[in-house]
Amino acid sequence: MSVARTAWRAAALACAALLASMSAVAADAYPSRPIRFIVPIGPGSSGDTMTRTFAEHLRKVAGQSTLVENRPGAELSLGTQVALSAPADGYTVVLISPSATVINPLFVKDLPYRPEDLLPMLNVTRHVAVLVASVSSPYKSLGDVVAAARRDQGGVSLATYGNSYRLGALDLARRAGVNFNQVPYKGAAQAVADVVGGSVDLALIDIAGAAPLVASGKIRALAVAGDQRHPLLPDVATVQESGYPGYSLYIFIGFAIHAKTPPAVAGKLEDMMRQVMDDPALRAQLAQQSGGEVVGAGSKEFSRMIQAEAVRYGELARLVGGGSP
Repeated sequence: MSVARTAWRAAALACAALLASMSAVAADAYPSRPIRFIVPIGPGSSGDTMTRTFAEHLRKVAGQSTLVENRPGAELSLGTQVALSAPADGYTVVLISPSATVINPLFVKDLPYRPEDLLPMLNVTRHVAVLVASVSSPYKSLGDVVAAARRDQGGVSLATYGNSYRLGALDLARRAGVNFNQVPYKGAAQAVADVVGGSVDLALIDIAGAAPLVASGKIRALAVAGDQRHPLLPDVATVQESGYPGYSLYIFIGFAIHAKTPPAVAGKLEDMMRQVMDDPALRAQLAQQSGGEVVGAGSKEFSRMIQAEAVRYGELARLVGGGSP
């Protein structure tokens, strides 16, 4: 081995050792200031509520303040990019879902980030969608909706927010052989408000946001998009029961950080997050707030699940035509 090559190798090893040492020092000091959570959707959704609950519990574990900031827009890309524009130091956490991680890359041109820029940290919950209408609506079931949409293609309006729900609505329309007039929203709150007010016929939203409004008589649940009936709405049939076997729409919710975050820091943050999830009281609170399944899977398992979802959504995108949802 030449003298120059030996010197280069020694320098590279020294550099690697220095970086490892710096990473360890950073991890030892972490966290030394507030941790910020970016929610790329508006307030009122189960994801927003869940993040605020989780951040409060993380505050106690980390011994530092936690901040939650809603940054909706651009199909969740805006908030995701805000998080990725921050330093990769473990102090900025972003809420992720299928929209940001696997659907936007399929449909959004000039996406300002790559999925691999995100390091999944914790899969917190899995949510099922539900189709709802106003209590004054003529629609009492999914069958009523499909019949009306067949009589007037594009005449039935359907509110969705985020590409997960929009793609799910396209899949339902494909199976039923109809077209809905999809109306995009930035979050669940305004979509539901417009259903209640009658300016839009239907909404496809997460069950956590819908169930209390169904119970209070403000909206009517028509069909649950799960593999079985949901405990929050046991009298509401599933889409599969309504004549569309195989249809489901589940949304995973979790947290990620910048993929360039030093591994030692990322590991410490994951350890703190998993410590939060080990609290039975928190898990019960999240289950009540989200109406979903509390998962709690860590970084490796969550990453594998997202990769599988990318394959599934890619196949679905081809089925609905590959166009923008």
